[in-house]
Amino acid sequence: MYHFIINPKSSSGKGIRHWWTVKDELDRQQITYTADFTKRVGHAIELAKKICQVNEGPKNIVVLGGDGTLNEVINGIDNFDEVILGYIPSGSSNDLARSLKIPKNPLKALTNILKPNKFIYLDYGEMTFEDGNQKLRRFGCSSGLGYDAGVCEEVQRSVLKKRLNGLGAGKFIYLAIAIKQLLTTELQDATITVDNIKTNKYKKVLLVSNMIHKFQGGGLKMAPEANPTDGKLSICLVHGLPRALIVLLFPTILFGKHVHFRGIETFNCSSIEIKLDKKFAVHTDGEVPAFSSHVKVRCIPRKIRMIL
Repeated sequence: MYHFIINPKSSSGKGIRHWWTVKDELDRQQITYTADFTKRVGHAIELAKKICQVNEGPKNIVVLGGDGTLNEVINGIDNFDEVILGYIPSGSSNDLARSLKIPKNPLKALTNILKPNKFIYLDYGEMTFEDGNQKLRRFGCSSGLGYDAGVCEEVQRSVLKKRLNGLGAGKFIYLAIAIKQLLTTELQDATITVDNIKTNKYKKVLLVSNMIHKFQGGGLKMAPEANPTDGKLSICLVHGLPRALIVLLFPTILFGKHVHFRGIETFNCSSIEIKLDKKFAVHTDGEVPAFSSHVKVRCIPRKIRMIL
């Protein structure tokens, strides 16, 4: 039995189009399955919880949607030891699929799920908010505070994104908002503690990205050396740079070359605590669950069993 959780509105309707293609093939092969459609933000969390509670023993859960839908499902699973996770990407970013080389073609992705020959045990991240009502949020690909989260928050509010996604040009809105946010994001001072041992203070922080995989934001190679199975967060910290230089360095992120410049620090750790002067937008896999000035992030090693 396969339990499908589908976001029909992912990438302005690509999700539902992919689902009809997948459904036809499932029916042709007489595969037994259930199908649940998300109807609102947070619904995939509820659906994943229900699947885990109602069905005993091992469960095959297949996500058809984008990174945000997958994020919600990860947050709804109550026992990763009993779940085998499949993924058919239909979002506008698909950073986790890019990292794992999961096919964009829905039938190819489905074939891998129905006839798996390789599994991978992936790390996931866990963020706790120390200054608000939101307590905990998992993430599968990346999380961050500051600039990158501000981009995600504005993109989520953008009406233009939906229109461009419908034309297959959704990445243009990411690019336009990314450039705008480079010029407008407030730089803050931060106190950062790594692995509960080393504490440093930083001036004029643009962002702190906590990466499990290499990519975020639709292919930006934020952490070129990230390994999703090493039990570590790959941190990218940008601080103390003049805004004009930040704008000039932005294109280097596309190729992961930003890590060679002064003012951009990268390192691996098991946990990180971030304290800011003011609340920054916070994202987990491109979703913005909160604004916060104090978060703790840790890596949970090799818990998500996923089909490649």
